[in-house]
Amino acid sequence: MINKLLSKVTIAAGLSLPLLALTAASVFAEIIKISVINNSGKTMTAIYIGPPDTNDWGKNELPSPIADRETQNFSWDQADYGGSEAGCIFDVSAEYSDGKSTELYGVDLCKTPTLNFKK
Repeated sequence: MINKLLSKVTIAAGLSLPLLALTAASVFAEIIKISVINNSGKTMTAIYIGPPDTNDWGKNELPSPIADRETQNFSWDQADYGGSEAGCIFDVSAEYSDGKSTELYGVDLCKTPTLNFKK
């Protein structure tokens, strides 16, 4: 009887391991490493990332301004914008020291984590 119970527990544990792995992968997948390359000819002061089809750009994601011809890397938490249910497609807006901005629409941040802003 103990052998049958132990066997059932072992089978249940073995079947649940793949589910645990999938859950852990989705939690870690929410942090995306992004590289921003500034080739705009001016200082970039802010990067905003927002879900498509919304007017809410969210908060400035840049830790500090990026000078022209410089690159800055940072981690972006996808959970801030709906978690993994939000998918990977987002709109991105770069703001510059002269008050102008550049928008990129429909960027797949999971496949394209490097953003190059040009003149």
